[in-house]
Amino acid sequence: MSHAAKVRTVVAGAALLGLVLSGCSALQIRTAERDSGPVRVAVQDKAGESPTTAPPDAGIPDGMKEVSVNLGAECPVDISLAMADGWSEGSATDGFHSFSRGTSVAENDVVLITCSQAYDESPQSVVEAKKKFSFSEKGSSVVSERTGGLAAGYYWSFQGLLGPSEIFAIDQKPTFMYGARIGYRTNGRLVEIGVEMRALESDTAAAKEFEKMLPTVTIDDEKVPAPRFK
Repeated sequence: MSHAAKVRTVVAGAALLGLVLSGCSALQIRTAERDSGPVRVAVQDKAGESPTTAPPDAGIPDGMKEVSVNLGAECPVDISLAMADGWSEGSATDGFHSFSRGTSVAENDVVLITCSQAYDESPQSVVEAKKKFSFSEKGSSVVSERTGGLAAGYYWSFQGLLGPSEIFAIDQKPTFMYGARIGYRTNGRLVEIGVEMRALESDTAAAKEFEKMLPTVTIDDEKVPAPRFK
């Protein structure tokens, strides 16, 4: 091979290598981590912002205060979460606490904290049974969710939309619902604990507020991990 041909070969090879490397730089590899289940890997054409928002990790958000409730002798568990001013506590029993906000009774934002005895085999089976029948009506969907273990139980935290026909939809209209369902062992008993936050789909400000509140939920001082919000 002549000297000129060798030079052309080297130049062509360098150009091809540069093309390959420039193509690789346009790709981004992302992983989605879960508390349980396999790690998923995705390759995107271009780097960009994540389509989900990580829940905040810093304590009580500005403008909010910690609210704590005890769920009584039958369910001796302490639940706490951050809430802004303007929420009013309604009638309560040991295993049922409600908070509402708004000027229209039919369309008020609602926060419910509940506890009842469970008859399943384990904390995880309590959660799986609840998941099976939640967001099941037409127009309902789970937007984001997370599951995993706690010191004495198992949790499912979620962000979703209730269709108009769901029994818990506000005024039979599409309703945002954020919350957590927890199977928990306490004093030798298995119980089901619920924390639910609901507002009309049209109230996007309330949804943003719920995204600050849900990551602050604790059970017996243990944080309940929130999903990545979308």
